[in-house]
Amino acid sequence: MEVQDQESLGRWDRLGSRDAISRTKAMESICQDVMRQVEAIRPIPSLALSPPASGNPPKSDLNDILAHLLMLSKRCPYDDVKERCVRLLQGVQVGHSYSL
Repeated sequence: MEVQDQESLGRWDRLGSRDAISRTKAMESICQDVMRQVEAIRPIPSLALSPPASGNPPKSDLNDILAHLLMLSKRCPYDDVKERCVRLLQGVQVGHSYSL
């Protein structure tokens, strides 16, 4: 298993912690990752009309993360995680930054 995959699994595992502080830190990390990826795919106004140099968008697991957040917003046993997932998803949907 790659190091990045192990980090990703650890990120989600911490959301299941009984410790609220651990869950908050995990959610902050996920939020930063999501916002970084959202910013990376946002078109830059001056370059929006020209095609990307490589022709391929940067590789991103954003869809997988958003799907996981949606699942957690419905099924997580911790209300604080559910609420933060909903707020993060809404923030991404309307294009605003998210804060815990």
